[in-house]
Amino acid sequence: MISRALLTGNAHAPHRADTTAALACLALAAAVAVGACASPAAGAGDQATTLTASASGTVVLPGGPGGGWVNGGRPGYPGGTAPGSGELTPGGSGGGGSTAASTYRFVWIADSRGTEQGDPVDTPVLTAIIAAVGKLSPAPAFVMFGGDMSFRGYIGTSYTYQAWTDLFAPLTNAGIPLYTALGNHELYREHQQGFFLANQQEYQREFSTNPDNGPAGYDNLVYSFTSPDGNSFFAVLDPYYLTGDTDPSGLGGHIDAAQMSWLTAQVAATHATHKFLFIHTPYYYMNEDPSEPSAADTSYTNLWAFLDANRFDVYACGHSHLFSRKTIDASVAPEPQVSPPVTWHNGVVQLLNGAAGAGPGTGPTERDASWNVHNAPQTYYFSVFDVAGPTVTVNSYAGDTGAYSVIDSFTVTR
Repeated sequence: MISRALLTGNAHAPHRADTTAALACLALAAAVAVGACASPAAGAGDQATTLTASASGTVVLPGGPGGGWVNGGRPGYPGGTAPGSGELTPGGSGGGGSTAASTYRFVWIADSRGTEQGDPVDTPVLTAIIAAVGKLSPAPAFVMFGGDMSFRGYIGTSYTYQAWTDLFAPLTNAGIPLYTALGNHELYREHQQGFFLANQQEYQREFSTNPDNGPAGYDNLVYSFTSPDGNSFFAVLDPYYLTGDTDPSGLGGHIDAAQMSWLTAQVAATHATHKFLFIHTPYYYMNEDPSEPSAADTSYTNLWAFLDANRFDVYACGHSHLFSRKTIDASVAPEPQVSPPVTWHNGVVQLLNGAAGAGPGTGPTERDASWNVHNAPQTYYFSVFDVAGPTVTVNSYAGDTGAYSVIDSFTVTR
């Protein structure tokens, strides 16, 4: 496509809290910079904290005292060969490592594609973000990419996945694993219409380092893992899963029954405090787009009902080339509503961060200020998650190819 927080009162409903002005002097660049900071904007609810940076200097982002999985131990690997250093425990119930809550960090990036076949990846933007991520201290335990890596999955006589993966060598060579969620552009072929099964199959081969504990046939596309301490559960879904070539009527995708059954079993098996869902497509879009039929697809409402009932922390997505963050509570109606009607209770956060080179989509949006939309021209985004016991802190950064500043911060406490 081109285009929370301390529990108060209700023991079940988390409340989103913006981080304080003490975080306001954080900025990151390919060479990290810090300077005069703007105070957080006054107001309650989902108002964003916007920060600026100027003078050079090294900063340590908020979070754990070290890199990778701090105090978490080496994860176990049930039923197979132990993975390489820094990799994770597939499955919903954890395994291996310390049972004490750890401190760790991960990064969310999505949508790095270029705009034409001759420029399939926006390499300057993506490599600048990769360089910035490489300078994070503490280092992330992993990077999750949310799809649409290249303009087409197949161009000329070859697939584009390996060339894109090679761009992440500064991170993967430093022991920071890369995991991926599939986007619609991975399924396109040069000068051909529709989605192609061969693309999906090649993607599964290329990204065999993704866990393979999904439903049968969904290897490396749909998967879950836990942090070594068992405190966090991560799941990836694929709204475009193919059983053959197809020419879809729209790009919103669909959450099929096999994935929902699998996710239900995975969540039933976990004792994690924090739960994160990664997927290419949003549930809530920032503008009306007739090419996104998920606006009329109840499978997404059913998925969100499951996430809400199971108190997921964050639904991280891309696809739309902008940034938005919103805590979805009872004031937000399902889109679409189902019968019988459902109401949201547990404040799952939709973090839409879909511009790591693609776009950005600068057109008008149809949401109010509480959705924290950012879509300035030539501005690109990535989000840094810090997990420390019961609390998750998320700082999202914006910039072009050299200087990044925090545009939005929130916490989730369970």
